[in-house]
Amino acid sequence: MRTNNFIIGKIIFCVLAVILSLGVKAEEVKYEGKNRIEIPVGVYITSLYALDIPDKKFTVSAWIWSTYDPTLLPEDYKFYNKIEITNARSWSIIDTENFTINNDDGTIHTMTKFVAEINQDWDIKHFPFDKQDVTINIESVELDSAKIKFIPDMKNSLVSDDLTLSGWSILPINIRSFDYKYLTNFGIQSGAKGVYPRMSIVIPIERHGNRIFWTYFLGFFVAYVIISLLYFFNETMFESRVGLIMSALFACVGNKYTVDLLLPSTDVFTLSDLVQVASFIIVGIGLLSSVMVVLLTKKGAQQVAYKIDLVITWAVIIGYPSAIYYGVLMAPH
Repeated sequence: MRTNNFIIGKIIFCVLAVILSLGVKAEEVKYEGKNRIEIPVGVYITSLYALDIPDKKFTVSAWIWSTYDPTLLPEDYKFYNKIEITNARSWSIIDTENFTINNDDGTIHTMTKFVAEINQDWDIKHFPFDKQDVTINIESVELDSAKIKFIPDMKNSLVSDDLTLSGWSILPINIRSFDYKYLTNFGIQSGAKGVYPRMSIVIPIERHGNRIFWTYFLGFFVAYVIISLLYFFNETMFESRVGLIMSALFACVGNKYTVDLLLPSTDVFTLSDLVQVASFIIVGIGLLSSVMVVLLTKKGAQQVAYKIDLVITWAVIIGYPSAIYYGVLMAPH
């Protein structure tokens, strides 16, 4: 009996441990530390390129600056040597574009240019009418939230006027400053215990999707036109109808492979999924309606077959573009 109770207790403990572990995660927090040193930080985006949706990344170059009182911070503190870009695959400081200015009030102003390849989880739900928030996360290294706090310099933080993205509109930059709590204190016994100041630099961009919409999904729209023509082929032309259906199917399959190579996999139902699913559905309806027309005709119900074929044809002609139009209307802009 005691053995059974021990086993049951161990199982309950394991289940509770799993449940508790699922509820614990790294997160944004509001650290209420006192006497934190406030460090103004700004950014000027000079270049944004290599937006790679399938590989979930982009590349950015930018100036970042800060102003601080060196007497309040460690002797080796230069700002640029105490930060990291937490969502970067790789990043580096350009040594020839790294400056330090001594202000008259005793503070130090640093200006540093960096280049970074950033991980980006692209939102393709409404592709190609999507809006993306390109994000750069900058976080303090060594000095935690018990010591310093980042203050965004929103007045001077901008995107360069010379920066253009073909097919995109760039909206005003936004910067959030907060404290980020990790599940570990990295072995540090004092301080904020795993809480570090972080800044999220967000550059909203909107895609000009009209041309892409028609070119990327052209094969599916051709399949729609082909299926819409089935009504003009009666029951005596069954082979011709099958030929059209096969052409529509090949158009759908070919276009699907093209689109799948351009977009990453996702667990949400996207506009692209809507176009693909609707296209394959009308191809299937076209095949089933053709078989039904032939079977009804063989049973002598030509008029019934004609009426059913007419209803299905008009349902496809009206229903398919209506579904696509609804999906486009759901896009954010």
